[in-house]
Amino acid sequence: MIRGGLLTPPFARFLIILITLAALPTCGVELKETFEGTEVFKGIALSGERVAGGELTLTLTVSQGYAVPVRIACLYENRSTRPPGWQKLAFEERATLIGETVLPAVVGSKPGDEGERQTFSFPFVVPEAGDYQVVCLTPAAPDNALRIEFRVAAAD
Repeated sequence: MIRGGLLTPPFARFLIILITLAALPTCGVELKETFEGTEVFKGIALSGERVAGGELTLTLTVSQGYAVPVRIACLYENRSTRPPGWQKLAFEERATLIGETVLPAVVGSKPGDEGERQTFSFPFVVPEAGDYQVVCLTPAAPDNALRIEFRVAAAD
């Protein structure tokens, strides 16, 4: 038999849900349709022919607002042919480098400052068909990254 004291009344349940939803923005959870980038990475785009051997161009927009140099690297990986044990390797160790650069320190900047936006283009060729991902990251903080997943078709 269920005791009446164990069940939450509908109004109390409603209040709990309402308070939880109101608290979401304060704990870092944000529900939205658009993505505006990260502290460093502001945008990423992939153009070109998505066929094996076709030239692709990765375009990356960044903003450097730190008082220290920041290294950025863009890499790709064929998700269709990952080797055994791939989960044990860091992405930068198992993926192929497309391009990298070091953003110079911004003298006098403070945390939260946004520097001037810069755009970089990295041409590259994917040798075989498959399901790929391109990731641009700051190796010192790999969670600060932008990613594009795409498919490359076999050449005719």
